[in-house]
Amino acid sequence: MSSLEFVRRLDGLTYRFHQDGTFNGRPSFKREDLDIWCRWLPGRGWCTVDADGVPNSAPLPSGTAGESFPPLCAWRSWKAGRSYLYDLRPGPRTADVAETSSS
Repeated sequence: MSSLEFVRRLDGLTYRFHQDGTFNGRPSFKREDLDIWCRWLPGRGWCTVDADGVPNSAPLPSGTAGESFPPLCAWRSWKAGRSYLYDLRPGPRTADVAETSSS
């Protein structure tokens, strides 16, 4: 899995993340448009973090723990007193993206 999509349940807004190296021995995913990362942190597990490393979303407790990759389940975000639910899904494969953009 080289890309991920966080799809907001409220309105379908989609944030795309692409694998960009590793962090703490696991894949690290960077959001396309901002310095936001989906990473595994010791003691916390998978979460998204801002540029300063401050967590701002995590999978719901009912999601699978996901050792090697972020769990594909519901995630809750929080920022500035707001909270949203997202579904984490695999992103399009590189070949699918290239094929779509050439059509």
